[in-house]
Amino acid sequence: MLGISTCWWHNRADRADHILDEILALGLQGVELEYRITHSMYREMQPRLKKALPVFSIHNFFPVPEGLGFEAGSGDLFLLSSTDPEERARAVKYTIRTIEYAHELEARAVVLHLGRVDMPNPVEGFLRLYTSGKVQEKAGLVFMEEQRSTRQAIAQKNLDAVLLSLEELNKEAEKKGVFLGIENRYHFHEMPDFEEIGFILKTFQGGHIRYWHDVGHARVQENLGILRHNDLLKSYSEQTIGIHLHDVRGLKDHLAPGQGEIDYEEIKPFLKSSMIKILELNASRVKREDLAEGIRLIRTSGL
Repeated sequence: MLGISTCWWHNRADRADHILDEILALGLQGVELEYRITHSMYREMQPRLKKALPVFSIHNFFPVPEGLGFEAGSGDLFLLSSTDPEERARAVKYTIRTIEYAHELEARAVVLHLGRVDMPNPVEGFLRLYTSGKVQEKAGLVFMEEQRSTRQAIAQKNLDAVLLSLEELNKEAEKKGVFLGIENRYHFHEMPDFEEIGFILKTFQGGHIRYWHDVGHARVQENLGILRHNDLLKSYSEQTIGIHLHDVRGLKDHLAPGQGEIDYEEIKPFLKSSMIKILELNASRVKREDLAEGIRLIRTSGL
């Protein structure tokens, strides 16, 4: 079954129930509620959720904390990786709140951003190498090694903070019967990286922590020479609870399937029927006709 994230409507819908109407009109079977849904929007949607449209997953932090508008919503509003005890406590508190909503709505999973390593974001360096076509040349390889060394020297304190956060959250998720999907990220300094995913899954083996695969993030990191998309799928597909489906053109992601360069036949062997499959699209990049064609492509491909 195929669902869609509410992120496609975050700056479009006059009324929250229009979101549900459109999802049903598109013939989709479920929804992922994301972090830009406010309390008032949720109250408008809530009577029809579960009955008219199942909630497959919820993206942390949900809903937007009271007193903030939808534009403030973010998966990184609070950092589970923070070495500041107060910020980490807020991140845990609001994640527990998301887990409680997931339990109430009978969603299978909560999607988590784990935070970042406390290092400068090297995105401008990666961008220069990519636009000049030097990612795989000597300059690119040297830059990559420098960034890996910097990250490795600093990351442990942030990983320790993540593990403390997940220890608390795993207990709550087990009580509520909800899985936590740790999502692969877009930027190099964000957590978790390839090795951290494996370490976290091993640490919480037998618990309620799983991997959540974002196709677009993985492809962008492959284009930047950081990792290979299929290595994530080969290594972690058995522990994958869900997947964000979208397309990529260069470094621009969250396009509709078929608008970019991703070969869905390549990833098809790694996807199981039990995985939650969510279209996660950028409203400013994807028109309704693109969305409809993307849905058709995913369905005809048998994903």
